[in-house]
Amino acid sequence: MGTIRDLQNKLKSFREEIESLQGDTMNLTIVPDAKGMIDRQCPNERCHELFKVNQDDWRNIVRDEECFCPSCRNNSPAKNYLPAGQRSAFIEDLRRSIMDNWNYGHAILGNLKTLNSMAEFEVDIQCEKCDVRFSVIGAAYFCPSCGYSSVLRNAYEAIQKTILTASRTDAIRTSLELSLSKTEAAILVKTILEQAVSACIGTLQAFSEIRYNMISAVPAPFNAFQNPDRADKLWMALKQQSYESWLTPSERQTLLLFTQRRHLLEHKGGIVDAKYLNATGDQDYKIGDKLVISEKDIIDLGTVIQKVIDSINQL
Repeated sequence: MGTIRDLQNKLKSFREEIESLQGDTMNLTIVPDAKGMIDRQCPNERCHELFKVNQDDWRNIVRDEECFCPSCRNNSPAKNYLPAGQRSAFIEDLRRSIMDNWNYGHAILGNLKTLNSMAEFEVDIQCEKCDVRFSVIGAAYFCPSCGYSSVLRNAYEAIQKTILTASRTDAIRTSLELSLSKTEAAILVKTILEQAVSACIGTLQAFSEIRYNMISAVPAPFNAFQNPDRADKLWMALKQQSYESWLTPSERQTLLLFTQRRHLLEHKGGIVDAKYLNATGDQDYKIGDKLVISEKDIIDLGTVIQKVIDSINQL
């Protein structure tokens, strides 16, 4: 058993070793994926979205003091965007090295861990403003470096992906049934389709608002583009064009119908009420019925919204 002085000397040596780690001496090596991208993750507890940033751009363009989440635009210091899994591996390796130092006197390694990035993501984007290259799953709305909104560029693609998902619900259901019951799989597919209605209308609202504010001296009213009648008046006053110019009567009715159905799904649990029937004249339902969203519904809605996006983009 060592003496108190031995313990004091060990504590002193340990303190000196820990103090030597201050500054930039600790290195975490992350191997990029095949596209040169490294993994990042939003630190916002309500988001935690995974994304990737080009390794060179992360080092040379992204600022240490601020990085943005492409999905929710959370802004935090860049160091906070290390993915949870990589952070855990780093902490475990650091803890092991510290314990080896305490128990055996081994030096605490400056280069503690080499981590491999996940396989490359499908969607590659380059910011029009700062040129940072990044990758996402699905759609992205903000540049991780400067926070520039890319809703205009990604809105059409987001709708395309929603249509693609709807067209593959049979395959999704079959896949889910391999690990879940048929009832559970059916519930999940139903949820996917219902959420697709909100995703389509939300994309149209976000795109329209940004585009409108780019060409109008007066900002658009809050959430005005979730209502086709209000949107019609705004576009007509601004550019003498509107949904009536861009869509057939049938297409405009589809847009009106699903903006109202989105409201029911989000605020009424999908249960039909008198207000909905009065607003839409929908003959397929009566008060108290539950909305049923089909694959065709999402494809039809998405196709109409793509047509609107194309028309607004040309203003």
